[in-house]
Amino acid sequence: MSGPVNTEASEPEGSVDAETIDLSQATSGVDGMIVNSSLWRAIWHLSWPLYLNMMTIALASFSEIWVGGRLGSAAQAAIGLGGQIWFFLVLLVVALSAGTNALVSRFWGAGDIENAVTAARQSIIFSLIFGLGIMGAGMILCRPLLRMLGASAEVEELGWQMLKYDLIGQPLICIHWVSNAIFRARGNTVTPMITAGVVCFLVILLNFGLCVWPLQIGISGLGMSWPLASIVGVVLTLYLQRKSDIGYFLDWKGPGISAEWFIRIMKIGVPACVQDLAWVGGNFLLLFILAKCNEPTAAEAAWGIGLRLEESLCSMPVCALATAVATIVGQNLGAEKPERADRAGWLVGSVGAGYSIVLGLAMCLFAEPVARFMSSDASVVAYTVDYLRIVGLAQPFVAVWLILAGAMQGAGYTRAPMMVTIVFLVFLRLPLAWGLSIGLGLGPTGTWLSLSISSALVAAALCWQYKSGVWKNQKV
Repeated sequence: MSGPVNTEASEPEGSVDAETIDLSQATSGVDGMIVNSSLWRAIWHLSWPLYLNMMTIALASFSEIWVGGRLGSAAQAAIGLGGQIWFFLVLLVVALSAGTNALVSRFWGAGDIENAVTAARQSIIFSLIFGLGIMGAGMILCRPLLRMLGASAEVEELGWQMLKYDLIGQPLICIHWVSNAIFRARGNTVTPMITAGVVCFLVILLNFGLCVWPLQIGISGLGMSWPLASIVGVVLTLYLQRKSDIGYFLDWKGPGISAEWFIRIMKIGVPACVQDLAWVGGNFLLLFILAKCNEPTAAEAAWGIGLRLEESLCSMPVCALATAVATIVGQNLGAEKPERADRAGWLVGSVGAGYSIVLGLAMCLFAEPVARFMSSDASVVAYTVDYLRIVGLAQPFVAVWLILAGAMQGAGYTRAPMMVTIVFLVFLRLPLAWGLSIGLGLGPTGTWLSLSISSALVAAALCWQYKSGVWKNQKV
């Protein structure tokens, strides 16, 4: 594992005048709550809007699953495969958001508004560039990726019908995503909750209106929903940014693209991106294994349903806590309070683990009725039940893993967590899945077991890494 990266905080080119801001108000923007009040209060202040934010996203995701169930198992498989391709394509924006959060929160906590504003401005510029790149790359790579993942001709066509519309909206989605990261880094999680809530509400309406009634245009409607809703979302979030205390970062009279700032942001973001890539790439290869099992379309559909339900019920709320702790850690390190930052990670991790124990047990107990609600195909239902019961038991480990990785990401310490993720989610998970599913003939159940075992090992490794405390010395 690599140690902390020394990227000394020299003043980069393109700094801006911060005279319009009272530097004494820099810390968190809410009377210094994140660095001065009780940690429980800071966690609650950041977490409840993020939780509601994630739940609205979960409802939007759930509506896609439900609509897919009405369109058939091939459509459900296409939605599962398409979701993985979509996430693979937006990984650079994930990296940009991670770097943005780490830099803006650290500068904000230190009262360095000048660099916080410059980091925000550069991030918005890069989000537009990345969004255009994702749109172009996706149009070229979408069909080959679907074929590479073992999609049948029907599933490939359905996946393309959905993704070709979704990709058009990527520039808007990327700007919205990064703009909300800027709000969160300053301790404002209510505004992103509102803007994301508006977008998700529109997505749900559009999913039903375009796919079920009255238009009934099929899976293409799912691809159209997010771009159409994101038009409203990006206009709203940029309007609210413009009215905020650092809204002048949107004044294009300032410096243009800075290579130095790009490098600075991506030094933090790229390892976080590779960490997510290991997860997504691992999932891609798991689909190859599922394609070798009996009834591959049913197995892929069950995987799509199970993964979406897991993300909606467990991972998204936990990601809200991980995002909250990233801001707390970043601002407290900026305010030179490393021990408070350290305590925050363990406290939030314990909350996430407790929540996930309850939800994991619910996944086990109600697996069959939930699976039957999501699909009428007997094979899909059987595989989905196994997924929910096996993977449900691993949810506390997933929670600890995501939250501690989020805490270290808030510190800008991303290389070592990246290595842990690659080792366990690629070099362990994939051979284990193949051995259990194909070698021992367990079918999809073997793949579900590999997910749980590897998640527990990632959690243990990241606990050890976090406890070492080396992340506290990370320079940004």
